[in-house]
Amino acid sequence: MTKLGIMIEGQEGLNWERWRAICTDVERLGFASLRRSEHLISLMGSETGDRDCIDCWTSLALAAEWTKTIQFGPMVSPLTFHMPAVVARQATAV
Repeated sequence: MTKLGIMIEGQEGLNWERWRAICTDVERLGFASLRRSEHLISLMGSETGDRDCIDCWTSLALAAEWTKTIQFGPMVSPLTFHMPAVVARQATAV
């Protein structure tokens, strides 16, 4: 059976209120997974640089708290953005 998931661009205006609603809706609608990008600024151009952007790993920790049935994780976690040891600790915590 095919399972569908959702991927969210966190840098395109995502805030904590929207993230909680997305987590709840993805689970309620029966999707199998929810994935996040880990871009730090908008990919849509410099004029959108003031858009909300939430931290990927923190948002995944909250997804674990708010949901019971979906799988979740980052699409990628670029080590060029962070120190590798910090990413390892964040992933372990989630």
